[in-house]
Amino acid sequence: MVSLEKIQDYNYEGQRLLFEKSKRLDYDRFTILFLDEFDDDYLNLAINIKAKNANEFEEDFIKIKEIMNKYNRKTSVFINNDVLLSTVDFKSKGLEISDSSVWLMRDNLKDFIKCEKDIEIYISKISKEEEAEYPLLVENGFKKNSKEDPYDGLSQSVIDAIKRSCYTNNEFTTEHYVARYNKKIVGTITIMYEKEIAYIYNVTTDVNYRRKGVCKQLMSHIFNRLIEIGIDEVVLQTESGFYPEKIYKKMGFKEIFKGIKYTEK
Repeated sequence: MVSLEKIQDYNYEGQRLLFEKSKRLDYDRFTILFLDEFDDDYLNLAINIKAKNANEFEEDFIKIKEIMNKYNRKTSVFINNDVLLSTVDFKSKGLEISDSSVWLMRDNLKDFIKCEKDIEIYISKISKEEEAEYPLLVENGFKKNSKEDPYDGLSQSVIDAIKRSCYTNNEFTTEHYVARYNKKIVGTITIMYEKEIAYIYNVTTDVNYRRKGVCKQLMSHIFNRLIEIGIDEVVLQTESGFYPEKIYKKMGFKEIFKGIKYTEK
């Protein structure tokens, strides 16, 4: 199994590479990512923090804060170490929770049990002609329709990054798929992979076609694709406590860690 540090690093680095104006600063005990497109804590944050206790984190935090403030960014840190989460007083450092996510992994992809479905869909990789439409489909799928939805649309910078992922990323291969029912696109999914592991993004189902097996059919298609290219581990990240987490766990995804993003007030 790929290490947890590599899992989070590959995830953030794969996304960072989709933005034209971004930088990565690697230090001995942490990594800082910067995005010029916008100044919130999405990919403007410190990851791979190696502190093992509150005292070590205090030392790292002082340096992280100094560097991020130098670049006119609020200090933001991604923490997935249970010891730090339970012992560090983040509030006293002027930090508050800006995101709480759960990271899930599925292996033994060939053992995925075919799901029951209410409708039969046709799944295909997007064509060149559909590249411009795909980010808008994803954006629409992430619009909040109820309190159960974890997201509420996407920023223009993220939409542009999805569009860019159709044709560029020097280190990862990206493939986008759509699900059709009676010629209407009712679902989307993206995989990004390199030789060790794959990530799943942009999982959406049209609000009028939810709970009909669309997501499970998309997952089955993606698992078969990954088996075809020799990958048997796949990771996805979602907001903790919302319905997608329950759906993914029912499909055999196991929690590998929770991550909390703390950002300067």
